[in-house]
Amino acid sequence: MTICTPHSRRCSMTTYIRASRLGRRDVLRLGLGAGVLSLTAARSRAQTTAKPDVVRIGYLTAARAWVVGKTDGSFDKALGVKVEWVPFPSGGPALSLLAAKQIDFAIFGNTPIVAGLSRKLPIQILGSPEIVATSERLVAKPGITTLRDLEGKRIAVAPSSTMAFALEALIRINKLDASKIKRLPLSQPDTIAAWKRGDIDATYINGPFWAELLADGGRQLLVSEQLQPSGVFVWNSAVVRSEFAERFPETAVAWLQTVQAQFDRYRSDPDGVSRILAKDFGAPFEAVRDTLAGLRYPTFQDQLSAKYWGDGPVAATDAPLIKALGDAAAFLAETGEIKRGDVPASFVPAVNYALLRRAFPS
Repeated sequence: MTICTPHSRRCSMTTYIRASRLGRRDVLRLGLGAGVLSLTAARSRAQTTAKPDVVRIGYLTAARAWVVGKTDGSFDKALGVKVEWVPFPSGGPALSLLAAKQIDFAIFGNTPIVAGLSRKLPIQILGSPEIVATSERLVAKPGITTLRDLEGKRIAVAPSSTMAFALEALIRINKLDASKIKRLPLSQPDTIAAWKRGDIDATYINGPFWAELLADGGRQLLVSEQLQPSGVFVWNSAVVRSEFAERFPETAVAWLQTVQAQFDRYRSDPDGVSRILAKDFGAPFEAVRDTLAGLRYPTFQDQLSAKYWGDGPVAATDAPLIKALGDAAAFLAETGEIKRGDVPASFVPAVNYALLRRAFPS
C-alpha cells in the first residue's frame, strides 16, 4: 500500500489531494458507523445492568434452609426489586411454572430437571446447593419390615420427583417385582391424608412430612443416602429461566449470592434457622431441624470443582453430577417418563458456568 504525503516522490500532488479529500457521503457513513457501534455498546451495557420489575422465586412447600431469606426480606434487599414467592409441591409443578414464565428461579430435584431439559424447556442449571442424604425417606405401615415386603403393597410418591426416582431405583437395585408394587402419584399433603385413611401401605416422602408418619407408627425402611453406594444420587439444583438469565445476568448473580448467604446463615445457626422456618411453615421444630440436617450443603465454590460439576464446560464432561444427570435421563427413558431420542447428547451446555463464575470467582 502506498502512503502519500505532499512531499512524497512516489505520489503526485494531484494524487495526494484526491486521497486526502473525503466526500460528505463518506463522512456521514463514518459518522453513522461510529454511532451504531456506540449505540450497540450502550445497549449491551444497559442489558447487563438492567433490572426486572419483579423477581418471582419458586420454592418447595417444605422447609428449606435458603428459604429463611423469605421471612425477613433478604432477597428483596439484595436484588433491589420486588420479590414474589410462589410455592410448589414438587418438581413436576415447578417445571410447569417455569414453562408458563410464572417463576424465574427455583431449587428442586435433579430428576424433574432432567425431564424438563429433555423436553427442551429453556432453563439453565446454576449448581446443586442441596445434596439429599436423609431428608427423603421410605416409610411404611407397621408390619412391613423389609423391602421385600413392599411387593403387593400400595406406595404413594410425588410424581416427577426425586423420591419417585429413588423409589424406582431401590426396586431395581433390590430386584423387587415391580409389577407387584402399585405406585400412587400423590402430592405429599395428599399422601398424609391417604395414610390416615388407610389407602396406602407406604410412601417415599420428604421431610418434615415423614415426621408425622413416624409419629403415627410408621417404620423407616430406607433413606436416599443408602442408595449412593449403588451409584444413585439425588440432589436439588438451582434453576433459572434461560430468557431471564440472558436479560438480567446481574440479577441472577445477586440471587445466587443471596442463596449462598442463606446457607451460610444456616451453617452458623442451624437451630435458629430451623425455628424460624418451623414457625413460617407451621411445622414442628424437631421435624424441620432433622429435615434440614438431612441435606448436605456444598458451597457454590465447592461445586465448581471436580467433585461436583467440574470447573468449566471444557473439564465438565466427566464431572460426577454431569454423569449422574445422564444416568437419571437413561432411567427416565427406560421407565417411559421421557423419550430416549429427546435426551440431550450432553448436559454440559445446560449448566451456566459463566454465571456461576461471575457470582463466585475463584
